[in-house]
Amino acid sequence: MAFSLFSVVSLTVIYRLTINFPELPYTAELKNVESDEYVTVSRDIAHAVQSLVVSDLDGKFTAKVTEFKLLHPLALTTSNLIGSIRTIVFPVALLTLLNALTSSTLELPVQTLALTLSGMTPSARQKRTLFEYPPLKEIPVCFAVTVVTMAYAWWGVYRASQQFEWSIGDYGVWSTPPIIGDLTGPRMKDVTNWEWSRWSPFAISYLPVFISHFLLFNIGSATLPEIAFIPLYTLASIAAVCYYYTPFLVAVSIAQGTVVLLAATYARKTWAVWLSALPVLYVSMHETNSLSDDPFMIFTFLSYSMIHYISYSLEHLQGESRKKDDTVLKRWVRMMFYTFYQPYLFSLIMLYPDFERQIRERGTKKRDWTDCVWSGLRIAFWWWIMETSLHFLYQEAILKNAPYLYSLPKDQFVALGMAIGIFFHLKYAVIFGLPTLFAKLDNMDPLPGPICLIRVTLYSKVWREFDRGLYTFFKKYIFIPICAPTFSLPRKIFGVFVSYGFVLLWHGFYHHNIVWIGLNILALFIEMGSKSVYTIDAVRKWREKHLSDVAFRRILAWCHILPFAIGLYSNFYFLGGSDVGAAFVQRFLIEETITVRWPFLLIISLGWFHANTCMEVDRLKSLAKSKKD
Repeated sequence: MAFSLFSVVSLTVIYRLTINFPELPYTAELKNVESDEYVTVSRDIAHAVQSLVVSDLDGKFTAKVTEFKLLHPLALTTSNLIGSIRTIVFPVALLTLLNALTSSTLELPVQTLALTLSGMTPSARQKRTLFEYPPLKEIPVCFAVTVVTMAYAWWGVYRASQQFEWSIGDYGVWSTPPIIGDLTGPRMKDVTNWEWSRWSPFAISYLPVFISHFLLFNIGSATLPEIAFIPLYTLASIAAVCYYYTPFLVAVSIAQGTVVLLAATYARKTWAVWLSALPVLYVSMHETNSLSDDPFMIFTFLSYSMIHYISYSLEHLQGESRKKDDTVLKRWVRMMFYTFYQPYLFSLIMLYPDFERQIRERGTKKRDWTDCVWSGLRIAFWWWIMETSLHFLYQEAILKNAPYLYSLPKDQFVALGMAIGIFFHLKYAVIFGLPTLFAKLDNMDPLPGPICLIRVTLYSKVWREFDRGLYTFFKKYIFIPICAPTFSLPRKIFGVFVSYGFVLLWHGFYHHNIVWIGLNILALFIEMGSKSVYTIDAVRKWREKHLSDVAFRRILAWCHILPFAIGLYSNFYFLGGSDVGAAFVQRFLIEETITVRWPFLLIISLGWFHANTCMEVDRLKSLAKSKKD
């Protein structure tokens, strides 16, 4: 079963360890978590523990000093903690740790350090399974019903498109479909979706930059010393971006990044980083005309570069910037290199620690050329499908033409909602896929592409697995810091609202986006509330006594329909705008659902088959993963 922001905490296991430092002066500066001495000493200790102690533990761990304090004499067992330590080099005395190599118990009235190791153990990385889907005998019927329904829906979109009469005010151009143009001849092409209509020709024109990047990045990194390669590559990348995005926007971006880094460097407060970034991000997303006549330039470059500046600066506050970058200038150069790395420059969000990890690992792992070729072929195929389909299927144009939209039969009308969702997924499969391809060619490790929306009924999974970079960003920098250290229910709820508030800021505070976010929060709370009820032992045991796993799965399929329907309505607003969302509310929610007419009964019945199909896909993927592991 899917999980969401609430269950992020279940992935984390906290170990609190206390280590003695008998020769570490307990100064007033060391008591202040914002002081230079505290930051320097705690960073050195954390890095040493990370490399010498945690490296022998299973899973992925992060060590962090939480406080220095003076304790009374105590007995501390250390044999299990530091039995693997061989050597330690620190600018502070760690005689106690060295002595621990030969003794297991220490009794010293000394200054101590409270150290937290937070990490994901092999068992913790596995999400807690509330219920494992059993196989169903009727699954072939569910798949058949789902496939037939999808085929009928696409036939309905095609019929509505062929009967659509283009008029002044509609966004269409006379064009020849690619590859098959000799067979079809020129046809009207739907260019209503401005993002795709703007991105597709831009991406084709940008291919020389990606190819040049591939040559410079791989040849330069292999032949030049880092001190020469990093500035050379960064300047070349900035020059290319200046050509495509204008020097003015590049200057604005660099100025934004400089301000954010300076706030992190001199204010040394998390709130200072956010305060220096969020107002600029708000202006960028809401006052685009003040920066550029082309909003596409803002949405694809300026906003993404700001995300990377924030990531670098917040990680620097946590002591995660490279030690060798020990001056403001060196850190600024590294931040620019990270931000202007071409495959992660726009569309893809990659957090700074993951970027540095990939840079380190790319020289030690073998490049998967087969995966690169396969990825390239898939992107080219879906790109062609998208461009060709717009000459035959006009769902976007129809949804913007209110008189024709309201005149359609209900089956064709509902099918348009399915079409815009699938078009949205395929669009981002290509938009994310192109830079992902070049990241793979660089032997980097980009995030997987967006999950197919056809196999999703619980939209918490969409948040985690569609724009994975954005989800990782607000989870790490917003949700978890708000919830820590107690992860109490009020903190979690507040964290959810603030996280979705950031997403709203990212997309713009407009009516259709507000409705989209509000409905998503509602669906999330329904889902999480239901799971919370099932975690009660009495409820679970009653279910196990009175309902078989197969019967319970069939009931769950019905339960999935409510949050799924809320998610669908939210997407109608998000993808189509307020007018399109209102049309679905009027024509289906008010006219068919509230009145409980037969189209509503038919849709929810088909929804049960579809929910079981999605469950089965999840079950089969889980089995395949278990066998692979």
